[in-house]
Amino acid sequence: MRLHTLLLLSVCVWFAGFARAQENSQSREFQLKTAYLFHFAELAQWPSAAPVTICLQGRSLLRAYLPVLEGQQINGNAVHVNLADAPDITQCSILFLSDLAGLTPVLAEQARQHHVLLVGDVENFANHGGMVQFTLRDNRLKLVVNLAAVKSADLKLSSKLLRMAEIIE
Repeated sequence: MRLHTLLLLSVCVWFAGFARAQENSQSREFQLKTAYLFHFAELAQWPSAAPVTICLQGRSLLRAYLPVLEGQQINGNAVHVNLADAPDITQCSILFLSDLAGLTPVLAEQARQHHVLLVGDVENFANHGGMVQFTLRDNRLKLVVNLAAVKSADLKLSSKLLRMAEIIE
């Protein structure tokens, strides 16, 4: 009986540690994505200079991390964060989409017309017209850039950013 209790307690401790490690890993992943979004704002060029607004559409854990960017400075301009449920794309410089269903042809066209960098973290986001996709490979956060989509929105990404990414056209 005592052995069973000890074994059960060990399993509970292991599961609690595993759950905490998963939570810490996920937290780190979204902190990195937040930092990358800020660097995208620094390393992208829009046709006209303006303060950068980072918008989020859909349910994502990024919602908890993005507010840290509010008021950060890039070239003397404050970064703004828009967490509205359905942000007005014309007010966004960067739009993070949390699911592929949000990446409609209409939205992609609006992004192209209003020079909005579309970023997502779902599989095949870049292949379906998204511009920058976060992907986890070998437990590391990687970038996939759809350069044709970026260029069609009249956006330019720095060579620093492109060197870190897998490019698809």
